[in-house]
Amino acid sequence: MKPFASIFASMFDRESLSREDAKRRQIHREWDRQRARALTPADQSEIDAIFSRNL
Repeated sequence: MKPFASIFASMFDRESLSREDAKRRQIHREWDRQRARALTPADQSEIDAIFSRNL
C-alpha cells in the first residue's frame, strides 16, 4: 500500500520542491527500484549500504 501512497503523493504534490529535495526524492525512488530487483537479502543489504552513503 505504501508504494501507491507515494505515487499519488508525488503526482498531486502542489508545493514546489527545492533542488535538494527533488534530488533526494530521485535517489529514494531509484533506491526503491534497486531494492525491488535484489535477488537475495545480501543484495538488499549491499544496495542499502551503497545508497545510504549518498544521503
